[in-house]
Amino acid sequence: MDAKDLPTIYYACSLPVKAGGEVVNWQHVAGLRKLGYRAFALLDRNSQVGIPSKPYYVPMVHWGDDIRFTEADWLVVPEVFPPESFKALARLPCKLVVHNQNPFYTFRGFSSTSEMNRFPFSGGLCCSFFTRNTLIAWGSELDWQVVRPQVLQLFSAGDLTKKKRQIAFMPRKRPTDIDLLQGIFLSIYPEHADVPWIEIKNMSRRQASKILKESLVFASLSKNEGLGLPPLEAMASGCLVCGFHGEGGQEYASEENGWWVSEGEWTEFAHGIHNALTSSEVDVRRRCKAGLETSARFNEERFIDDLATAWKFLLQGDQSHFQVSTRLDGKVNTNAY
Repeated sequence: MDAKDLPTIYYACSLPVKAGGEVVNWQHVAGLRKLGYRAFALLDRNSQVGIPSKPYYVPMVHWGDDIRFTEADWLVVPEVFPPESFKALARLPCKLVVHNQNPFYTFRGFSSTSEMNRFPFSGGLCCSFFTRNTLIAWGSELDWQVVRPQVLQLFSAGDLTKKKRQIAFMPRKRPTDIDLLQGIFLSIYPEHADVPWIEIKNMSRRQASKILKESLVFASLSKNEGLGLPPLEAMASGCLVCGFHGEGGQEYASEENGWWVSEGEWTEFAHGIHNALTSSEVDVRRRCKAGLETSARFNEERFIDDLATAWKFLLQGDQSHFQVSTRLDGKVNTNAY
């Protein structure tokens, strides 16, 4: 069978990439290509195609009137699509999979899990066991396949001895709460008034990784997360992590790798930052080691293994029809189709 006649797996993607969950969709396409699958990023009509290697070197097609789905094709869409989009998708002949990366966003597209259960999904992907268990507890009947994302390699610890005594933070999920946190912290610990707070906002991932590599502390402002990548990226960068696990972060949060607090525990949050700033050199090394070990579990190898297992289940042993092996110099060239 010629490659162009093979059934295809499409992931709904967008450019430019903004949130971490959008990066994960590209990870999936790149991972499937690495496994030899015929997979494409399906860009929304408003996407502006940039350099293909950013964020991943995968083939891209624009969603338009020229796209013809068949019953053999698969289309993966995010849980954040609005109701009208899901209604339009239900009319397509292809098999539909929802990729839920945040259970707290589930009801942007559906009024209830009962309504979602009635939708003609052929499967579900999710980013964590927390997300899967939460959706099942809310009544979802989909057989959710867990594919844990990988922490990008650019978030890697540099020279830990060159860390600056500063606090990095990402306010996207709590834009108005940072003033509260800083006010409580400085009220209890005025001796830390000279410690800079470095905001990570509207930056490339490379710029964010530079700040994390320089910063001793990362204040986690996670909220309603399906997993929560920023704390993992901070741990991979050698930061001491303090703050909210955002519910989904319970998947990896421990007493060894951070000073974690539950929702509303702002005073404990402030105490955690103080403890991080005043930790002994021995404790800093121990905490950093635990954080590095935690983030290392979210590696490419495990991600690819999760992805392969999920799609083997979804395709029910029919995956050979989605695979092409074009060999050049003894290696599989997965960019040739």
